[in-house]
Amino acid sequence: GNARYALGAELGRGAMGAVHAAVDADFGRVVAVKVLLDRHREKPDLRWRFVSEARITARLQHPGIVPLYELGEFPDGRPFY
Repeated sequence: GNARYALGAELGRGAMGAVHAAVDADFGRVVAVKVLLDRHREKPDLRWRFVSEARITARLQHPGIVPLYELGEFPDGRPFY
């Protein structure tokens, strides 16, 4: 994992990523973290799609769309947001 986020239970899973409950150590709050599935870690096309999804979502502001706070990469190379 990432030193800032302690991943907990998986909340949901799609074709590209899984959403986990996590604790944000910097702010002491529970957040949701979406991470690229491990089996896709070495697939540049899926990594690009995953990061693109995050960047597009971050530009949207709507009550039905969760705000994004960070885009990063875990030490094992998987991107997350």
